[in-house]
Amino acid sequence: MGEEKANILIVDDLPEKLLVFRTILEELEQNLVMVRSGSEALREVLAREFAVILLDVNMPDIDGLETAKLVRQYKRSSHTPIIFITAYADEMQTAHGYSLGAVDYILSPVRPDVLRSKVKVFVELWQMQQRIRAMAEAEGARHAAEEQRRRANFFAHASRELGASLDL
Repeated sequence: MGEEKANILIVDDLPEKLLVFRTILEELEQNLVMVRSGSEALREVLAREFAVILLDVNMPDIDGLETAKLVRQYKRSSHTPIIFITAYADEMQTAHGYSLGAVDYILSPVRPDVLRSKVKVFVELWQMQQRIRAMAEAEGARHAAEEQRRRANFFAHASRELGASLDL
């Protein structure tokens, strides 16, 4: 059984930058979901779980900082790692981004090896969480089956005892 593929959300209003990100990240062999606005990103976040979100800071519509703030309001994505990508970042913007839950800032133009390595770490963490979740579910199912077996044995025993006492 192979590892489940992680969803990676990439948000940038420039199609050429989305193409660059796809080229850099496709060798990770994960599900790359690319959108061109904060509004589209929010729709995607509502539809599925993501291992990591790459988010352009400067976009029309809803900028990356506002998008991150809205992403954090949904239970499913409240802890999804967000990496901001920006052509420039001043200290105030960076601090604000981190206060909104960013795990990193990457300056554009991005170094392919750096971006790929950072995303790979979050994909591996997500896959590990999926394995832990599956193990916990299996353990819960095992406990439920054991409890059901114990109850069935109890009722079978009680039924035999009751039947024996009625035979007297």
